[in-house]
Amino acid sequence: MTKQSQEFNEQRILSHGNKNESLKETIERVKQRIIEMGDKPYVTVARQLELLNELAAFPLGKFWLHNRGLNGYWTDYVIEHQYRGKVGGIDTQVRSLTELEKFILERSPRVLAAQQRDINFSKISKNYLQEGLVFASLPSGIMRDLLKLDFTGVENFRLVGIDIDSESLELAKKLAEEYGLSDKVEFHQEDAWNLSFQDEFKLLNSHGLNIFEPDDDKLTKLYQQFFKALIPGGILVTSFFTPPPNIDPNSEWDMSYINSEDLLLSEIIFFDVLDVKFTAFRSSSTTKLQLQTVGFDDIEFIWDNARIFPTVVARKPK
Repeated sequence: MTKQSQEFNEQRILSHGNKNESLKETIERVKQRIIEMGDKPYVTVARQLELLNELAAFPLGKFWLHNRGLNGYWTDYVIEHQYRGKVGGIDTQVRSLTELEKFILERSPRVLAAQQRDINFSKISKNYLQEGLVFASLPSGIMRDLLKLDFTGVENFRLVGIDIDSESLELAKKLAEEYGLSDKVEFHQEDAWNLSFQDEFKLLNSHGLNIFEPDDDKLTKLYQQFFKALIPGGILVTSFFTPPPNIDPNSEWDMSYINSEDLLLSEIIFFDVLDVKFTAFRSSSTTKLQLQTVGFDDIEFIWDNARIFPTVVARKPK
């Protein structure tokens, strides 16, 4: 990574990052925070410290602890687990999963919703696989969302990965080689709020930005960038976290699909121990209004079973 690229990296990576601490220092700081906060009505200090130690025992947990979020590699690891990781309970490095890691990957309601969102995108994208397509992923991460699509019968197409994280872009280039698509891809290190593209993409797939942006005005500006980058008639596919019942009495969650004990443990892990960065929740009505405000129409919601992490499809008018 060049110095310029590294500086750019550090400007606006919303999802993850902690450049000022070692992992050991992070663990000690989290430990002290938990102790200072004391027992909570739903979880003791002792139980939180136990979870902290368990998280520090496997690579995904260590990264999440140190960064309070996931980069492209670890996002892919979490999403792809549903397709390959459950077999034998091992990860891609043939390492047995710990019980807590298995819980996060296979029972956490938020993770299950994210995995289902990936399935939904694969179904949506099939409607737009045609000659001359230009698809973009932003933030691309390692861009498996586009690279794994079935392009059988489509000869002329272009895939564009956009991310502010140079490390993710490098991994995406390698993955494109593995899929044999190096001649069909291009990558750009850009800030999503300041895109260089205009009337460029038939489909723009974007997940994992709005959940880190609590400011509605800033998010509307992001959607304006997406709108500008799409061709007339182009399609935006994005997603958002709906507010949980403890935050919004009118929560859209469907509790009949959620195990209450799994939900409690998951929320303790993410919000009490990890103190994750994805804390921007919005209802479907708010999201629809934001998209309409910048000009999108034909707005459709595709819900995960629990209605935690819905996908929204919106069209730029022709």
